[in-house]
Amino acid sequence: MIHTLILLAEGETRGDPGFGMLPAFILIAVVFYLFVIRPMKRQEQERQKMASNIKKNDEVLTNSGIYGTITDVSDSDDKITVKIADNVRIKMTRASVLRNLTNEEAAKAAKEAKA
Repeated sequence: MIHTLILLAEGETRGDPGFGMLPAFILIAVVFYLFVIRPMKRQEQERQKMASNIKKNDEVLTNSGIYGTITDVSDSDDKITVKIADNVRIKMTRASVLRNLTNEEAAKAAKEAKA
């Protein structure tokens, strides 16, 4: 305690301790953006692109884990009809499609043909 009084008496000033942490907070924010937010935006854009490219007879996997085949795509609405079994069809939104298995198989075949 005496040492602190001596330093202050000699004219040494102490800055606000919050400003010393500012570069650390900025670094954390940049790292968070690069490793969390940017990849999430990219995934969302890819998912929206996949949902907009859905067409009739595509095999899909929905968010709820249902495998099925697209039987109807509404151009005016965001609705699709998915056949999940004989005489069983459900109406869903395009956003409920998790994966387009037909496109994945075509991309895989093209990659193998290229190699």
